[in-house]
Amino acid sequence: MTIFGIDLGTTNSATARLKNGKPEILINKNGGRTTPSVFQLTENGEIIVGQEAKDTFPSLITQTVTEVKRLMGTDEIITVSGETYRPEEISAHILKYLKSCAEEILGEPVTEAVITAPAYFSDSQRKATKKAGEIAGLKVEKIINEPTAAAIAFGMDHMDTNQNILVYDLGGGTFDVSVVELFDGIVEVKASAGNNHLGGMDFDNAIVDWIERKFEQENGYSVFAEADDVEQLKRKALLKESAEKMKKILSSQMSTRMTTPFPGIHNNAPISIDYKLTRKEFENLIRDMAASTLKEIDKALSDAGLSVNEIHEILLVGGSTRIPLIQELVENKFNKKPRKDVNPDEAIAMGAAIQGGIKSGEIDPKTGLMVIDVCPYTLGTEVVRYVGGQLVPGYFEPIIPRNSVIPVSETKIYTTVYDHQDSVNVYVYQGESPRADENILLSDGIILDKIPQRPAGEEKIAVTFTYDINGILQVEAKVLSTGKIEKRPICTQIGVMSDSEVSAAKEKIEQAWNKSELYEEVKNIIYRAEKMMNDVSPSDKIKIEALVSKLKSELAANNTHGVKRAEEELTDLLIELV
Repeated sequence: MTIFGIDLGTTNSATARLKNGKPEILINKNGGRTTPSVFQLTENGEIIVGQEAKDTFPSLITQTVTEVKRLMGTDEIITVSGETYRPEEISAHILKYLKSCAEEILGEPVTEAVITAPAYFSDSQRKATKKAGEIAGLKVEKIINEPTAAAIAFGMDHMDTNQNILVYDLGGGTFDVSVVELFDGIVEVKASAGNNHLGGMDFDNAIVDWIERKFEQENGYSVFAEADDVEQLKRKALLKESAEKMKKILSSQMSTRMTTPFPGIHNNAPISIDYKLTRKEFENLIRDMAASTLKEIDKALSDAGLSVNEIHEILLVGGSTRIPLIQELVENKFNKKPRKDVNPDEAIAMGAAIQGGIKSGEIDPKTGLMVIDVCPYTLGTEVVRYVGGQLVPGYFEPIIPRNSVIPVSETKIYTTVYDHQDSVNVYVYQGESPRADENILLSDGIILDKIPQRPAGEEKIAVTFTYDINGILQVEAKVLSTGKIEKRPICTQIGVMSDSEVSAAKEKIEQAWNKSELYEEVKNIIYRAEKMMNDVSPSDKIKIEALVSKLKSELAANNTHGVKRAEEELTDLLIELV
């Protein structure tokens, strides 16, 4: 069984598979090699994913969701066309679309996948990504880091080389950098760093902010003047759509114009926007953000124990690496040109497909690639320390240091801190700050009780963290004197759906897609009927309206037989009236 590779991106996603031992990108239903990560739910209950949803976003602002990847691992609720969703559910719809595209092209079920995630995704974000795959009807064999996937795709064609490569991955919403060693068919990640809130969408927003400032300076009022909340969102979406186009044009041209003739009305007169933006002006808008990526490069190089001169090749991955300023900064940093033979939009999905091939056995691990990855962040617990002779809580104690090779298991021994203490609560944190509350809380605590009540410091507790190849953490706490153990995976936390919630969401998505497919089958007859209403007598118009209403009611109820009957009645009437 083929295990597919899926790059679930902030702005665009892609799917790949192995064919005759080589990765191959699968096109979507529109013939595209990538799919915009945009979800839309129409008033009729039709699900639209991809380019069509992106194109109509400014006019259907309350029915469309973009950039949901930034909400993964949170408990935020998203409202679309009156329906509420978790971020995992929106991502699941995108995955479901990619799955259905692959099945349509290949003529066979797609059930297993390797899904990529930013290297710096937190534990909860990784779990949310895995849950999204499960809701979409996929068995998620592995969550793999995006820069690692790109390195795998590169390593597949360079198995006989021994070299250090740096993967610079700047996508639509996240930035990662990984230092990777290739040797003897092994892809070994030495270190990773990154920023989950930096990408092309931030560059788009910088242009939007520039337009807003410029407009207000020149006109004395805001571009959002006299607009209610929904209208403001629509105008913002129009500006962002224009900003994205300007950004892309400026990668090949030195200047561009944005013309938006009618985004709204002020004092009963139409608002008009017409501005020229040069490449230099754009670069000044994003320079600080772009330069911040160099600090992450330094962090990854330091952790890997390498200098810029010891990097043999640089791979630019992610659509935002097409920006000339980005290429210039990276080239100046390493005093060498990055490789141009890596497709920045497709490398991650192709690497994921190769990882799927390794997992399924299509690629022989004895003669093919072997992948060694790292845990990109520090994992630890909260401890109490003596400061000035007093016990002070709230300190962060690392147990698994960042960039430890995975899978990894580490144990630290602690003692009770109070006389007659009979329990401890092991809180689990992720981060680099010495203060626990400045890091990410992954778990509300594992309580280990029935500790023998003895003087402070006399009872020892062993805390073991085990981090697997999917980035899933398991924690164990053990009383050494009695052998009592509390052990569980960290899987129920804020921002991660429970198993029961996943089951309910899976049933919900199946019903929604069945309903959407029903609508797809009959939308042409509805369109014809509504068009004919203008050309028939008032009495015939009433007949058509009644049957169209009946058909839409059956659609809303997701009643397959009812939809078929109503469609037949409406078709017969239209034939009679022609």
